[in-house]
Amino acid sequence: MHAFARLLPLLLATTGALAQSPVQDLPKDLHGRWTSKPAGSAAVTQPFDLENIQRKDDGSFSARLTWTAADAKCTIRYQPITGRITSSGLAFEAKTPCDQPLSAELARGAAGAWVGMASNKATPPVVVELTAK
Repeated sequence: MHAFARLLPLLLATTGALAQSPVQDLPKDLHGRWTSKPAGSAAVTQPFDLENIQRKDDGSFSARLTWTAADAKCTIRYQPITGRITSSGLAFEAKTPCDQPLSAELARGAAGAWVGMASNKATPPVVVELTAK
C-alpha cells in the first residue's frame, strides 16, 4: 500500500482530535528518519533533524533543518527554515540544493513520538513517512 494511503487515516484522526488549539509545548530539537517504501523495492530510510526549534508570536516557528537525501548532493544541511505550528504539530517547506521543493507535516503521537509525512513536487510525487523524537 502506498505510504500516503497508510498515513492518511492516522493524520486525519490526529488532526481532528486536536483541532481545538495549536500545539502548546514544542521540543527544542527533533531527530528522526524518513522512510520511502516503493512498491517492489527495498525500503529507503535516511535521517532528518529539526534543531533549535523556536516558537514565534505569529503562530510560526523557526528551526535549522538537516535532511539527508537519497542523492548526497541534494542533502539539506543546517538550513534555517520558518514553518507553521498547526493544531496537531508542525508543518514546513524547504528546497533541496538540487532545487527540489519539500513539504512536511509532523503530528505529536504517543509517548513523545512525532509522526507524519513529507512529499516533493516530482511527477509523480514521492511521499515518505516521518518518525521523530
